[in-house]
Amino acid sequence: MTLYVKDFTKFPGARYKSLGPYSGEEFRDEKLIPAINQQGKKLVINLDGVFGYGSSFLEEIFGGCIRKGVEPEVMIAIVNNIISNDDEDLIEEIREYVNDAISAS
Repeated sequence: MTLYVKDFTKFPGARYKSLGPYSGEEFRDEKLIPAINQQGKKLVINLDGVFGYGSSFLEEIFGGCIRKGVEPEVMIAIVNNIISNDDEDLIEEIREYVNDAISAS
């Protein structure tokens, strides 16, 4: 299964739902975690096709999964499956967010 962020929004918002629509928190809780529960390590996330990502949006999605109880090995596998042809540097940024969240837990 591939989860496309562009199907959620082409304009990713802020970190929290309280800060506006299409937040990282909303994507994580309503799209990503249910997909992880269904697909586990096999989940592929495609980041292409949107008009940019704020670091808070990405950190809340990926680091937030660790804080919400997703197993570290599952998140590491998912990060290794990310597709980001529009900006390949996003993958390393996300990897750092996950590693930081793992270290803090």
